[in-house]
Amino acid sequence: MPEHADRQEIRIRITGTNNPEQDVEDLKAWLEREPWLSRRPHDWELRPAGEPDEGPGDMAIGIDDLILVVVGAAAAEITKSLGIALREWLRRRREDRDTGERPAVAVGGGDGELRALGDPGPDAPEIPDPGSPANGGGSTAGD
Repeated sequence: MPEHADRQEIRIRITGTNNPEQDVEDLKAWLEREPWLSRRPHDWELRPAGEPDEGPGDMAIGIDDLILVVVGAAAAEITKSLGIALREWLRRRREDRDTGERPAVAVGGGDGELRALGDPGPDAPEIPDPGSPANGGGSTAGD
């Protein structure tokens, strides 16, 4: 991919899952369907994640960050569409999560500064693990 001033890098980190490598591939395929991305020259890179995030459920220690490299794009133009696509992917991934997983996505510029995306916040009720009695699945002592 050519290096020029219009090159924009967006760093995406997936954490809290049992198989982050597969999640990276799934997320790339998800975003490749987006018309705002398919019309632009772009590339994907993997780079070391650097310092691990502090926080519960961070199972992606040592995994690489996914870098979306877009050429000729203005940040404001793609930021909204990328945010929507990432939130929808994360929502679906959380619905399909395995027991013990707490899928999370952080996004930022190429400088490595990331912020959590779609964080439900401290006052949000915890979503029970799939298969737990609180989620309507699994079995209980009274079954």
